[in-house]
Amino acid sequence: MNPAPTRAPRSFLCLSPYARELPPWPCRVALVVLGALSVVPAHAQQTLPAVEVSAQAETPPAVLFQLGTATPATEYVISPAGIERFGGKGGTNPYSMIAELPGVQMYSIDAYGLVNQQGGNKGLRVRGETASHGANGTVDGVPLNGPGPGPGYLFLLDAENIESVSLAQGPIPPDRFSLYDAVGQLDTRILWPRAQRGGVVSLGVGENRYRRLFARVDSGELASGTAFFVSGSTTAAEKWRGSGDSPERRETFAAGLSQQLGALDFKLLLAHNEMAADNYKSLSYAQSKDESLFDDIDYAAAKGGATAAARADWQGYNRQSFKTTAVLAELAYRLGDDTRIVAKPFYSEEEGTYWYANGNFVRKWLIDHSTYGITTELQAQAADTALRFGYGFVSMAPPGPPTLWKQYTPTAAGTLNFANWAMLADVTRRHDLHNVFAVADRDFGALHVKAGLRYVKDILPSIDYYNTTGVGDVSPGAARDQSSGIVAARSVKSAAIEEWAPYLGLRYTVSPALELKASIGRNLGTPAFDAFQSAPVAGLSKQEIWDNNELEIADTVDLGATVRFGSAYLAPVLYYTRYDNKGVNIYDPALNAAYNQNVGKARQYGLLLAGGWEVQRGFNLFGSASWMRSEFTEDLRTAAATIRGTDGKQLPDVPRLAASLGAAWTWGRFTLSPVVHYMGKRYANVEHTQTMNAYTVTNVDLSWRDTTPWGAVKATLAVINLFDARYIAYNNANETSDGSSFYPGAPRTLMGKLSFEF
Repeated sequence: MNPAPTRAPRSFLCLSPYARELPPWPCRVALVVLGALSVVPAHAQQTLPAVEVSAQAETPPAVLFQLGTATPATEYVISPAGIERFGGKGGTNPYSMIAELPGVQMYSIDAYGLVNQQGGNKGLRVRGETASHGANGTVDGVPLNGPGPGPGYLFLLDAENIESVSLAQGPIPPDRFSLYDAVGQLDTRILWPRAQRGGVVSLGVGENRYRRLFARVDSGELASGTAFFVSGSTTAAEKWRGSGDSPERRETFAAGLSQQLGALDFKLLLAHNEMAADNYKSLSYAQSKDESLFDDIDYAAAKGGATAAARADWQGYNRQSFKTTAVLAELAYRLGDDTRIVAKPFYSEEEGTYWYANGNFVRKWLIDHSTYGITTELQAQAADTALRFGYGFVSMAPPGPPTLWKQYTPTAAGTLNFANWAMLADVTRRHDLHNVFAVADRDFGALHVKAGLRYVKDILPSIDYYNTTGVGDVSPGAARDQSSGIVAARSVKSAAIEEWAPYLGLRYTVSPALELKASIGRNLGTPAFDAFQSAPVAGLSKQEIWDNNELEIADTVDLGATVRFGSAYLAPVLYYTRYDNKGVNIYDPALNAAYNQNVGKARQYGLLLAGGWEVQRGFNLFGSASWMRSEFTEDLRTAAATIRGTDGKQLPDVPRLAASLGAAWTWGRFTLSPVVHYMGKRYANVEHTQTMNAYTVTNVDLSWRDTTPWGAVKATLAVINLFDARYIAYNNANETSDGSSFYPGAPRTLMGKLSFEF
């Protein structure tokens, strides 16, 4: 097989030949700050004392989230108590657990955060960027799934099995591995087996017949040094509008094992999830402007209709089901006091279907993904410098573009007749990614420096596209056998992309009350996978488009500080990002056609603010605010006579202002926790002619906790959307496509939870 074509990496932000294209202030400010911090004299050494938050079992944490203090990067960490109190009430989905962080937009179209939105956009944006090709994030530092349209890992782990969730924004350190990190890097940390024997059982109930049962048992550390846990849950709920259930069922199982064998520490996790759900129907833009329709519009509750399109609108033809399984091992071997090797092999598979109306047809989208790989890291110490060298390999199939679509015609008799294969493709070479990095950390008195370099080689898959004429309603393998052959003009062979991603981060402790941070680095985003599934272009083969794919490049500068005064703190972050190679649909005048290409240029800049204040013992305030600008730096031609006025316009679905304010007020065994979330006005298209109004949502938790001789009992009453705000929660707009699907947020919803920990 011929080697995949390789393209040279690009140069870097302020040091690059095209730095003159940037506004001057980001580079100048960054260089001034970096220069100033690099000459701090040794006698200025002051270390920031560790801050410990201790409390009795019935006292909540003082803050919703904690700042990452061990890194110069912009990082926020959600604790288990924060996950329980402010995460999605459905007991899963790490996206919902970070919804109140600065720079984060998380949209859920149900009250419990249990909806898996079909396709790649799962409702998360970070600093205006969306992970448009599937679930973004890692579990204990490994990507359990690649970019794809299924649920991925989002519903795999119960919240009770999660120790913490962290989100890194801006320049991502190379040792914080993710497949693509232009949208930030979200990591879920597993709650491994506890040292003490025990367990927890909880029951949740709520409106729309929500019910969830969870149980976990920990063995504690046995005489052999072994510890394990086993857990399971079952969840179901009716849709809050229309007919059907979402989910009809969600069943999880997890088991974890830890073992110490001399210098070797070993951990193993097995997780399995099965889910089935009815989809929510979206609103058109005109319908989204009429709040009186929000509760009424959905798929038909009964079969029938005068036309094929009306018959395809039945709820039973618009649903999904998936099975997801993952295995993750962690092996850490100590070579010496300051040296160890860590290896994390993993495997996951995802299999399921989406059924949905597609004009006069009902489409069945078949999904069968698998991901496997290993990350390795050597951790060492030399000359007072912490060193990390790592290599990661991830192999994915397909993923990215759809490969299997069947279409059916709904009949007046209430049956489905097979119409055709709308797409029949086969991945003949998997999508592989190689990641190599080196990082050094060192303290120079009060100045902490972290520098590193990441090299990525992304090898796109080979995909054969089959002629579907005359192919019947059979399995994919049998369908390929029935096909008359491969359509060469729509098939692609593997292509490779290379990029370097440097990083430099500085943290300087001026005093115990003031800490400064500065970081500069390159993040990488997904290639334009959509180029494969788009219609063919006369005079241009799919291979030519595939070979021109690039990794999206995000060169970023973050300047931050943490200011502590008394029992309060403020943590502002000023950022600027320059984007190259954004995947956009661009018109090619030479071919008189539009197709997806990695040629877009854009920029982001803004101010993020996090803060907290212990007003008095047992009463804490916390909040976040985000002012964000996210815009193209040029107009886009999308057709022969169409130039979209994108230059300088805020990108669709990105507000300029968003904020959250919350409190935790404890008296005796009771804790009251309200959170108010504000989302500014957004647009559904780049011309700003379609608007989504600003809204404010208030959620309140009231919990009671007590201890008994047998364990701790906790009861919680939650009111989601206390004032019954009516608003558009989710829209499918991306950088260059208008939003065509609008989903209203759930109305006021009550739920209760009772748990017993022993």
